[in-house]
Amino acid sequence: MWRVVGSQLQQPRGLAGSTRHRFSSHSRQLAQTSSSNNARVHVIKPKRELEKYDTAAVESGWYEWWEAQGFFAPRSISTSGSTGSPDSSGSDPSLTRFTMLTPPPNVTGYLHVGHALTASIQDSIVRWRRMRGESVSWIPGMDHAGISTQTVVEKKLMREQKLTRHDLGRETFVEQIWDWKHLHGDKITQQLKRLGASMNWDQSFFTLDETRTEAVKSAFIQLFRDRLVYRDTRLVNWCCALETVISDIEVEHEDIAGRIMLSVPGRLKKVEFGVLHDFAYRVDGDDTQELVVSTTRIETMLGDEAVAIHPDDVRYKHLYGKHVVHPISGKRLPIICDPELVDINFGTGAVKVTPAHDPSDYACGRRHGLPIVNILEKDGTFNTNCGSKTYEKMNRFDARDRIVQDLKELGLYRGKNEKHAMRLARCSRSGDVIEPMVMPQWYIKCDTMAQRALKDAESQNLVFHPDSAIKDWNRWLENIQDWCISRQLWWGHRIPAYRPVFEEPNSCRAVCGADAGDGPWFVAESQEQAEEKISQFVSERSLQHLKYRVVQDEDVLDTWFSSGLLPLSALGWTGKMLPSGRRIPERYPTTMIETGTDIMFFWVARMVMLCTHLSDQVPFKDIMFHAMVRDAQGRKMSKSVGNVIDPTHVIEGISLKDLKATLEGGNLAAKEVKRSQAQMEKDFPKGIMASGADALRFALVSSTQHTRQINLDLSNVTSAQHFANKLWNLSVFYKTRLYDINHVSSVTSEAVLARGLDEFKEGGSRQGMTLVERFIMSRLSDTVARVNSGMEQLEPSVATDTLRRFIIQDLCDVYVEFIKPTLFSADKISIQQKPRLFKVLQTCFDASLRMMHPFMPFVTEELWQRMLPETASSNTSIMISSFPSSQELDSWRDEAAEKDMEIALGVIQASRSLRQSHQVPMSKVLPFTIWTSDASLLADGGALQQSRSYLSHFTRAEGDIIYIDGASATDGRQGMSAIEPFSAVHVVTPEVKLFTPLAAVQKAIASADVSSTSQGTAVSTAGGSADRGRQQQELQRLDRKLDAVRASLDKLAGRVSKAEYLERVPEHVRAVDVKRKQELLAQEEHLIATTKTLRAALA
Repeated sequence: MWRVVGSQLQQPRGLAGSTRHRFSSHSRQLAQTSSSNNARVHVIKPKRELEKYDTAAVESGWYEWWEAQGFFAPRSISTSGSTGSPDSSGSDPSLTRFTMLTPPPNVTGYLHVGHALTASIQDSIVRWRRMRGESVSWIPGMDHAGISTQTVVEKKLMREQKLTRHDLGRETFVEQIWDWKHLHGDKITQQLKRLGASMNWDQSFFTLDETRTEAVKSAFIQLFRDRLVYRDTRLVNWCCALETVISDIEVEHEDIAGRIMLSVPGRLKKVEFGVLHDFAYRVDGDDTQELVVSTTRIETMLGDEAVAIHPDDVRYKHLYGKHVVHPISGKRLPIICDPELVDINFGTGAVKVTPAHDPSDYACGRRHGLPIVNILEKDGTFNTNCGSKTYEKMNRFDARDRIVQDLKELGLYRGKNEKHAMRLARCSRSGDVIEPMVMPQWYIKCDTMAQRALKDAESQNLVFHPDSAIKDWNRWLENIQDWCISRQLWWGHRIPAYRPVFEEPNSCRAVCGADAGDGPWFVAESQEQAEEKISQFVSERSLQHLKYRVVQDEDVLDTWFSSGLLPLSALGWTGKMLPSGRRIPERYPTTMIETGTDIMFFWVARMVMLCTHLSDQVPFKDIMFHAMVRDAQGRKMSKSVGNVIDPTHVIEGISLKDLKATLEGGNLAAKEVKRSQAQMEKDFPKGIMASGADALRFALVSSTQHTRQINLDLSNVTSAQHFANKLWNLSVFYKTRLYDINHVSSVTSEAVLARGLDEFKEGGSRQGMTLVERFIMSRLSDTVARVNSGMEQLEPSVATDTLRRFIIQDLCDVYVEFIKPTLFSADKISIQQKPRLFKVLQTCFDASLRMMHPFMPFVTEELWQRMLPETASSNTSIMISSFPSSQELDSWRDEAAEKDMEIALGVIQASRSLRQSHQVPMSKVLPFTIWTSDASLLADGGALQQSRSYLSHFTRAEGDIIYIDGASATDGRQGMSAIEPFSAVHVVTPEVKLFTPLAAVQKAIASADVSSTSQGTAVSTAGGSADRGRQQQELQRLDRKLDAVRASLDKLAGRVSKAEYLERVPEHVRAVDVKRKQELLAQEEHLIATTKTLRAALA
């Protein structure tokens, strides 16, 4: 049975199969396009003219072109253009390497928005690294997902053919799973590509392919040799629905306050929980005496082997050493003393002991040497050990009512407590109630590996992002238990362990001893090797005369075992010598791992333990976690709830009808489908609007500033789409003005600065540049530094927040608006300034697109291509252009220009706030006076002096603005006597204030009212009384606003003053809080001054 995995034709080992060829369309595509650059399919570079931003059109064609160009593979040419000597991985060894695995999604279906978050974060890091000239390999893969995949296919078989896997047999059933995998696996790949994930598909893997199978086998054998893998008979967590054991961390606990009826998989009727039953055991030989015991699982009394009392309990001292009689089986059960199990003050002080089906009872049974007898079959029905033919083959939950009925008839039932609080253990995979069972399993001894992982974290060999994650890391590893790694499944890596099955098993036991358990077991790479080992074993013990056959363990390994080896196995490690002559792959260790906090222990800790032990190196240094994605209401996403979001639905849009149809034909019960569809109608009454991959990616990455949980509100995606549209409109403005002034683009893949721009910063003087030019170049320099710092610190949300503010607030709202009058002017000075202004715009827009590319790859490529000169190479791409660096732009940092511009912008904003406060439209001019106590602002080169023309234009000033130098005034009032006594005022800074006479305000309002009346709007203009009434209303409004500002200040102060604020709140969020406080204080000061003026006018 040959399978195509990645670009190789491979045969899965350890699985029975046939020689039929099965090729999926995706496998054929990979085989055709991923073997070498020369074999890549030719794809024409997209080129189109679009008038408006259309996500579907913009995002089509680019991914296929990038892939065809080989951009996703590790670089083989350095950024300087010189050809390096490729290493065995195909990359230039002179370049910095960056290697990262994506958490392999389960092959069981399709990606949800949580996977999209992971892909978006990782791709932003990968694209940033690639643009910095590093040799990047982001390795994709798919997990065989043992339990999940087998369950899905089993349900499909039952639904479509009314067959179980046992009806088909192991070989045929596994064939069915492979067919299903090839049918559905391609959808996940297409979803990742639609998101724009720039993965190195040439290195893609499947955790059941040949290389990974060899790696799993080698790792198991090595761990066995190192005495870390062992077999033992213990109490395990058994899932009857799946008929397999699960590990401790796959068990979920549900707190129950009292009686409740809950659904259990495979049962139509709900099951009662939260009830404590009391029943009596009669003392053997004396029917007048009895011991009353309590239990929440009365069905387990069929497996009782003793009744325990406390040695200090005077009520029962006379019964110690005696026996009770089991009311159903008739067995004599000893009365034992056990101070560890029994609490004198709980219940009756007597405890039933079921060693084979309860963890505490199991420990008690081991202490007292009680029989440990399993009374249940793997499907949860009673076996012949239950002591009564009546209960044999009866389901464990059906037996509850029957046992209560039988005990009542025997006069031994003593009632029940329906308000008993308890914790119910459930399987996280199926939702079934866990049944503790005793059976032999394979385990990994974890304590020594855990200690190494703890030390590596302490010594910073492992670095956590956020650093608070180390607390959970330490807590779990310090209390780690041995890991049960065997699963009773057919789909997965079959355990490479073999044993001889003798026709006379007692003969072998006599020679091997009781310690052999269900063995003896022999770990080997193949059946042949196992037969040799067993033959030697038989000969050494003189058992040649006994007939036997060699059988392999039927169980498979926990899926997380193979996943835990991926930092090694995904790079080609098999435990044997590689073609390079090394045992450890050259790109090992990888650079980092990024994943959700929910699999810190399932996956990350196990990768660290296993790979460190096998290679003596940690598998990565940086460990980055993101929070769980929930819906807008904060609910966990679940198919049964109906709030799981497929990222392609957000990208391409989907109607409510089609959205509801996605739930049909799957494995959900009809009742769950109906409930889920009802929820969809509430959450998405109009379906989901198409927003594009860029918007979804940007919204998801931006949301990672929330470290606890991410509530995905689709309005945030819409907001991100509007932001992308802002970029589009800026491009339209750029192209239009480009043609108007006949500017020749000088955009290249290497430099960000427009050609010729350096000449304007000779000696750092920015000679001839206006304030707004110096400001925007300084803001660009700061933005580049912050974006790179955010990415280096693995805080991509810092980068997205910084970029959004720079592009919208600095570039679009300030620089573009400030240069428009010059660009549209035909005077001599403007004509001279236009080329320089445009070079600055080109530099800022070019840099913005490059910095945005890791987050919005499609629209940035589309717009950047439009900036390229006609002479640019046909394979030029923003994806492999140089990312803006601090080295290139540091010299443009100009804090003085930023400070001066902040004052000018403050004055403009103050004028608009005054207008808004008094409801004066922008169409009406107002006389303004600017007072300052800082004379330097009015001196040559000062902020107010440089920005005179800007201020007059953007404040819509009537005539020239009056400037008062309060520092040089001689009126004794710092120049305030020159200001009309009844003036509206807005405090820009403590040193700068903006005034306008209230009379002029009232005149402008009246003029606007007359204008409105002439246009058909009925507005009262009665004169003085109307004006006074208007002023009183305005005063009341401002008083309310002042109260709201003060309430916001109090709320912010309360949040900041909390003890955990510094520890839990990220630094960039604290910086936002500081700025918010400054803004609120400025608003408060302005409102106080304005209300004071209004009150004086009304007095």
